[in-house]
Amino acid sequence: MSILLLIGLVIREFFSFWTGHPTDFELWVRLGYAMNHGGDPYGVLNPVPGLSFANVFGYLNMATIAYLPFWPILTGLIYLLYSLIGWNNRFFYYFLLKQPIIFGDVGLAYLMFTYAISKSARGANWILNFWLFSPFTIIISSIWGMFDSIAISLVFLSVASTDEMRKVLWAGLGTFAKSIPIIYTAPITMRRLKDWWPPLASIGVAGGMSVTTFAIMKWPFTIVTTTLASTAIKEGWSMSAWDALAYLNYLGYLPPVNSLESLAISLLWVPTLIAFTCIAIKRFGTKGQYGLIQSVIVCTLAFLIFKAQVTEQYALYLLAFGAIDVAIWTPARKSLLFGTMVVALIYLIMNNYFLVRFLSPIYPGFVSYESAMNNAIGSIRNAVTFLSGTAFTCLNVKYLTDVLKRS
Repeated sequence: MSILLLIGLVIREFFSFWTGHPTDFELWVRLGYAMNHGGDPYGVLNPVPGLSFANVFGYLNMATIAYLPFWPILTGLIYLLYSLIGWNNRFFYYFLLKQPIIFGDVGLAYLMFTYAISKSARGANWILNFWLFSPFTIIISSIWGMFDSIAISLVFLSVASTDEMRKVLWAGLGTFAKSIPIIYTAPITMRRLKDWWPPLASIGVAGGMSVTTFAIMKWPFTIVTTTLASTAIKEGWSMSAWDALAYLNYLGYLPPVNSLESLAISLLWVPTLIAFTCIAIKRFGTKGQYGLIQSVIVCTLAFLIFKAQVTEQYALYLLAFGAIDVAIWTPARKSLLFGTMVVALIYLIMNNYFLVRFLSPIYPGFVSYESAMNNAIGSIRNAVTFLSGTAFTCLNVKYLTDVLKRS
């Protein structure tokens, strides 16, 4: 186990300092600097001389963040460490920024392994190999530089805990790390549908820590609702069957969706998630580990199916909890889980121009490359992203159907 963890860590560290997403990871670069130079992380983040590597932001894609304070605080501490060490090298800064992301990813593999080992030693080893050596998880964490594995690790600590208060605390910290885990608050913390205080307390943990941070840092309190709202109503091109609206508009077969329809579509996932959460809790319960994992998977799938914008990293949540289920209880779903990961990987590769954009820290010409690719095979690329995104949703529907038909 230790050797596998070390190999998985080394693979991720190899990519850590010279790759990154030109939008997201560039924001982390700017964010850490701004936190140490009096900047507001929720204002427009300007390029940092000597550290920034891309400037692809425009009016519709401003250089700002939509996260709760956990990530700004962490990137600020990383930049502070970078400054104290005194080695003025941008690649070293990129390396430091990737460390919590990489250790969160490898740490999640360890948490899943320790959870499964008492139930199935063979399943635990399978989980370790599945997570550590999946190209999809490696790309999202160590190459892209997205920190979802940190949030998933906190959620997983809540799932694995047998103490009710610890469940509430860990789930709240998961939401504080990234707002997406709020979808798990009810199934993880509720024993029955009438027990509403645990999920409210968990949300209160994330909200209380956020409000306290805003008060100390003197940032506008309204940013909490703005951040959550931006997460709730995002839409557009994405790894989802809802992409059909954007794709048909691109082909000229469908007019643009008006603002009212757009708002309705973008918020559809909220009532749908509530409904499926109630169904999952009533059908599977949350006291036993099997029922809890099934309920969490149902909530994940409902979110992925009905969310208007599904980005590639959202698939990590399904892969993590799906891997636990496959390794311990339902091996028959292994091919379904692999198929889901494969189509997500295809979408990831095509949507990011054969991954060339992740070379942006060392390849400033990536914008010209992407423009040339669009001119050459833009229609093919758009078709493949649409088909793979639609396939991802179809597999999610099949997955949800399979989970719900089992008792």
